[in-house]
Amino acid sequence: MPATDHILRLLSIIATLQSGRFVNTRELAEECQVSRRTIFRDIERLRASGFKIAFDEQRQGFQFENSHFLLPTDLTTEEVLALLTLCRDMADEKKGLSYLAPAKSAAFKLAGVLPHEMRTFIEDSIELRHIRLDATADLQGTNELFETISDAMHKHQSIKVQYGSFSEQTTISTRLDPYCFFFSRRSWYVIGYSAIHREVRTFHMKRFQEVDVLPKTIYKIPASFSLDSYLGNAWHMIREKDHPFHVVVRFAPMVARNVAEIRWHKTQAIQLLADGSAEFHVDVDGLNEITWWILGYGKQAEVIEPPELREKVLEHAQAIVEQYTTS
Repeated sequence: MPATDHILRLLSIIATLQSGRFVNTRELAEECQVSRRTIFRDIERLRASGFKIAFDEQRQGFQFENSHFLLPTDLTTEEVLALLTLCRDMADEKKGLSYLAPAKSAAFKLAGVLPHEMRTFIEDSIELRHIRLDATADLQGTNELFETISDAMHKHQSIKVQYGSFSEQTTISTRLDPYCFFFSRRSWYVIGYSAIHREVRTFHMKRFQEVDVLPKTIYKIPASFSLDSYLGNAWHMIREKDHPFHVVVRFAPMVARNVAEIRWHKTQAIQLLADGSAEFHVDVDGLNEITWWILGYGKQAEVIEPPELREKVLEHAQAIVEQYTTS
């Protein structure tokens, strides 16, 4: 596959440069069986990824400026293969997660200093393992905002933000003390204390419009804060405080085993019944998020309890029927 060939070619260039000898584009082109123009583009890609590749005018060759890396002596081939697979797929610019480009360059650096036998095994095996993510948010153009927030987070400096609030349906301005970044299912979020809301809130990275660091404001993260305590038993990530519910959903035989095979929530319990159906039990803080999950199974799922959830699902179902019968 072209993408795999490109990765292997970059690894080959890294390995050659890591040897310490000066090498020119003609030699690299012959070794990789591509044109010199392709080699020039590959070197520029490696430089853009953080590799310091110097060109010596007298010797007319390339070499790493810093060519010595240390590997843990007990690093196994399987450990390296797992890391490279994660970095290749999770940090892919088009299909992976935003903000993980450094992981990809780190993977190339690691692969470039592997012993020959280990590198050969990796090259033969990496195409046998793939990770494919579901659709993720388009965060293109937010790298600078991410870096600004990240820097403020490390220094515990507050930030002033202009934010397009989905829940309030308007642009809000608030001082935010950013506690941590959090990736969940489809996108990156910032969790922190919002002055205008007077509580810890979740902010979607795509909705930040402006971010300004307030250098004279230093905040402390409360000792009581943790991501687990903040999310509680939310079905996904929106915790409706003071609204705990025990939910029971019966799934028809057509989907019962599929539901039972997946760990949807930390509190779930599933009972497979004699007729092939399944009862799904879970404790959640709030019903809005789990409502959409249940609706996704259509008539294959029936809410047994609580009655509030049955009512929510019924309201949505009736609205869907009305939409299709009156349009």
